[in-house]
Amino acid sequence: MDARPRIVLVGGDGGRSGVPSHIMHLCDVLGETADVTVISGRNRGGYDFAKTLPHIEVEGLATSLNPAAALRAKRGLTEALEQIKPDLVWAHARMSLPLARWATRGDRSRLMVTYHGIPHGIGHGAVKSTVSRAIETVSLAVADRHDVVFLTDEDRQVMAASLVGQRLHLLPNCSWLGDFSLPAGGRNGPRRLVMLTRDSVQKNLDLAARIFAALPPDFELQLYGMGTELPALRNRFTAILGPQTVRRVLFFGDTSDARAFLQGADGLLVTSRYEGLSISMIEAMEMGLPIFSTSVGGVGLIRASHPLFGEVGSDLAASAATIDAVTTTYRSDPKAFSQAIHTAWEARFAPQTWAHKVKSLVDTVMQSRP
Repeated sequence: MDARPRIVLVGGDGGRSGVPSHIMHLCDVLGETADVTVISGRNRGGYDFAKTLPHIEVEGLATSLNPAAALRAKRGLTEALEQIKPDLVWAHARMSLPLARWATRGDRSRLMVTYHGIPHGIGHGAVKSTVSRAIETVSLAVADRHDVVFLTDEDRQVMAASLVGQRLHLLPNCSWLGDFSLPAGGRNGPRRLVMLTRDSVQKNLDLAARIFAALPPDFELQLYGMGTELPALRNRFTAILGPQTVRRVLFFGDTSDARAFLQGADGLLVTSRYEGLSISMIEAMEMGLPIFSTSVGGVGLIRASHPLFGEVGSDLAASAATIDAVTTTYRSDPKAFSQAIHTAWEARFAPQTWAHKVKSLVDTVMQSRP
């Protein structure tokens, strides 16, 4: 093996989401000692960071139920890996995990995969869950022994029974926004909730609209992310909220600067049907904000360390009451609460701590027997 190992990080859909952010953080850490190549689907903003790195776009790596697209992606991934001859392949997105297992079978490369949440079960829908389970079963049956990483221990416990014989590890997400500053003075004006999201079945933005409808009239909601600027979403919100209330909702669309929109907010709202460990929640912690989320993967870890976490769900009145009470508490002393939340983030999710874990994990994997 060369003095600088060759590591390939495989993602999926090229839009902005948690997986590209996670891979970007890995590139920052691993690039110090390894030659890193990124493979993903067609870049749609999520992999802009890879412009300074070797970056190969493979059509079909985005999650799809189309077998022909999957076969094309497998061929493209195999060809790329044959050309690079990496020492370690580390796959991350839902479709890239089984494809990497097939593409590296019998290969000299070590394989590591990260589950960014459970790929089936509650919130995924019956058809998608059935297909995902089948793909998982087949890909594990044909794969060589490899290393499997989870963002949370709860996900590891759920998946452990189906991964007998593989080496299991734990590596949570982190955030890397920087420039945290305490709020200046008190808070006046509308209470502002922010969503860093996208318009998809997973993110369940209709629930966000219904919760917002139950909030007092001094709240406003700002949505950032893929599809949040489109008329279709605005129309759905209008149907739920009515033409007057929807004026307090701002639909901004895709953004590359989460920090700017979290600063000055009174909380992050997450209404997902499922998650692994939401980077947007960790980013909100870094910026010292309250978090309001449905009970999804990773929430247990966030709740355990966050001073102002509130759970929301299908009980709209209870969800609204939680958001109302927590934001009122936060505004009673925003400097103190922001500092307490940021300090909790620093203890568990700071980049320096995370970088040490990444380096230790990769060293363990590279030094272990295949």
